[in-house]
Amino acid sequence: MPSNAPDHIIESLDPKTVIWFISDLHLGDGTPSDAFFGKDRHLIALVNRVEREGATLVINGDALDFHQAWTFTRIMRAHQPLLHAFSRLSQQGRLIYVIGNHDYDIALYREILNFRVCESLHIGDEILVTHGFQYDPYIGEAMQSSHLSTRIHHLLERYLNTWLRIPLKDFYTLGNRFLFWSLHKFALLLTLASHLLSRVGVDTLKKSLFHHLNYWCRANAGDPMCMFEKMRTHLHEGPYHTIICGHSHLPGVVEINGRTYANSGSWTFSSGQYLKWEAGQISCHDWISGREYKSELYQPILDGELDDLTFFGWWKTHYLGFLRFTDGAKHAKALSPWQAHILGDQLQHGIPHSRESPPNDTLGSAKSEHIE
Repeated sequence: MPSNAPDHIIESLDPKTVIWFISDLHLGDGTPSDAFFGKDRHLIALVNRVEREGATLVINGDALDFHQAWTFTRIMRAHQPLLHAFSRLSQQGRLIYVIGNHDYDIALYREILNFRVCESLHIGDEILVTHGFQYDPYIGEAMQSSHLSTRIHHLLERYLNTWLRIPLKDFYTLGNRFLFWSLHKFALLLTLASHLLSRVGVDTLKKSLFHHLNYWCRANAGDPMCMFEKMRTHLHEGPYHTIICGHSHLPGVVEINGRTYANSGSWTFSSGQYLKWEAGQISCHDWISGREYKSELYQPILDGELDDLTFFGWWKTHYLGFLRFTDGAKHAKALSPWQAHILGDQLQHGIPHSRESPPNDTLGSAKSEHIE
C-alpha cells in the first residue's frame, strides 16, 4: 500500500445516488512532460456539471503525479483552479477519493484538499470501486520498486524530451523504438548467458526479465497493466455484481457472464474519460469528444488473442528492421490522438509544444471542446 494509506477504510454510497467517476488524471507540473496536457478547463467544466446536478464525484486514484512533478507545490502552481474546484466539491461532502498506486502521500489529499480518502468504495452491496493496482501482477506485489521505476521513467522522459510509452503505435518515437530494440538485444544476450552461466544465478535474472517483457508486451498489445484476468476471476468468484476500476487507462463497460466490469479510463494526453452511474445503469464516455465506450477496446482480451503472446513472438511478427515496426507502418499517415490534440492547440492558440511534433504536412483536427 502507499505510505500513509488509510488501511482498510471503506466508504459507502447509496446506489440511488448519481455518481460520476474519473481516475488517472496524473496532474503534473505543467511542463511538456506533464501527461495531463493542460485540460484543466475541461475537467473544471465536468466538476461544475457534477455540482449543478447535486451528484457525487469519485476520483478513483492517481490524481496527482508526484513522480513527474516532484513536489505538491509544483502541481498546485500548475493546476490551482482545478484543485480548488475539487476541494470546493469535497467541502460539500460530494467528493470521495479512492487511493491509487501513485498516491504515496495521502496526507496532502486529506489535510490540504480536504478529500474523503478511502482504500475502496462500496455502492450498495453489489458494487466495488477500487483503483485496480491490486489486480496488477507487477505493481500489486511490488509497490515500492514500482515507485522507483516510475520515477526513473519520468526522469528519462523529461531529460530525453520524448515519450517512452505504450502502445507503440501511439508513441512511435525514435526513443521508444530504440528502447524496444535495446530490450530485445538484452533479452537475447541474457538468453545466451543463461545457457553458459546457469550456475551463477543468471537463470533467475532471465526469468524476472522475461516476466516483465511479457507483461510489457501484453500491455502494448491491448491489455494495459495486465490486470483484466485477475479482476475477472475476482468478479466471477467474489460477491460483487460490478467492479469499477481505473489504473489501466483503458475505458469501457464490459459484460462478463451476467456481471459488469467498468473502467473510467484516464485524463492523460488527449483522453478525458469518465463513468456515470445513474438509475441503476453505468455508462462510459469521453468528456471532450463525446465518444461512448462499451466493450470494443476489450475484444482482443475477451477473444483470447493475447493469451499466448510472448515478447519474442511479438518481435518476430512486428519488427521490420532498422528500428521500424509494423505498428508504425500501419499508422504512418495518421496522427495519434495526442498528436492531433497538440496540433489542434497549436492551430487554435499558436502555443508551441516542445515534444516530438506531428509532421508539418499532416493536419489533424482537434477534438471538439465540451465546455459549459
